[in-house]
Amino acid sequence: MHSLAQEIRSFSRANLRKQRTRVTTLTGRRIIETWRGACLQVEEDEEASPGGGGGYVPDFSADLQVGVVKPWLLLGSQDAAHDLETMRKHKVP
Repeated sequence: MHSLAQEIRSFSRANLRKQRTRVTTLTGRRIIETWRGACLQVEEDEEASPGGGGGYVPDFSADLQVGVVKPWLLLGSQDAAHDLETMRKHKVP
C-alpha cells in the first residue's frame, strides 16, 4: 500500500485533464476560467446570450456528494461533513 507521501511525490501535472470553468457573476456576466501553466486565464463566454439572460441564481440545496479519492481519503463539502447519514454511509467515525 502506498503512503500519502509517496502519492504526493509521484504526482505529475501532466496527468491532469485540462479543465475549463464557466462562471456566471452576480451581475449576469458569463466568463470562462482556464488554467494555462501557472496562470489563470479569464475570457468572455462567447455562447452567452445578449442581454444578460437569467443572471445569478443562488443554490441553497445541500451538497451531499462525496468523492472517494482513496479508500481512506474522502473529498466533500461542509454540507456532507455535517450530514450524519452521509458520514455513516462512508463509514466515517
